[in-house]
Amino acid sequence: MFIVFWIIFLLFVLVSFSLTGIIIMQEPKQGGLGEGLSGGAQDFSTTRGGTAGGLQRLTIYLGVIWGLLALALAVVPRV
Repeated sequence: MFIVFWIIFLLFVLVSFSLTGIIIMQEPKQGGLGEGLSGGAQDFSTTRGGTAGGLQRLTIYLGVIWGLLALALAVVPRV
């Protein structure tokens, strides 16, 4: 189980750096909290096409993988 822990840990670190990079590459919404509460809610109903949609989808997938790897690290013993 020693090797399994380190393989999962290495994958966890790689996914963490990848997730950070993907989040940084996304376009900012520029609205902030004020726009979301006041009347800019129509932006949530529209979908983004092209690269932005792919980056959002990839962010979701990497986030789920990151969470599963974090759970696996908690379950797999280090010894």
